[in-house]
Amino acid sequence: MKKARKGEKRRTAKPARETYVFRLFVAGNESNSSQARGNVTRLCEERIKGRYRIEVVDVLKDVSSAHKNKVLVTPTLILIKPLPKVTVLGNLNDTRQVLAALRLNGNER
Repeated sequence: MKKARKGEKRRTAKPARETYVFRLFVAGNESNSSQARGNVTRLCEERIKGRYRIEVVDVLKDVSSAHKNKVLVTPTLILIKPLPKVTVLGNLNDTRQVLAALRLNGNER
């Protein structure tokens, strides 16, 4: 095995644990919007605790942000980081599908 020179990074080093950034578009406190808030928070706490940020955008108060992000339906969850971006529609009740779409069904811990 080839040793790394002083000051040189080893190629086998694990990548830094990324912070996940989500943007959740909701319509006030409607039932599906409230469910989506709770579901995304629960999934993040279970899978990537301490390594996530959820930005909640109420489209009733911030229409321009919804337009800018091409959001036509609420609730809509967008995974901003890590790339590639992913968009998931609905109240996020189908845990298995949501985890797969957001690439959180592996060993993120």
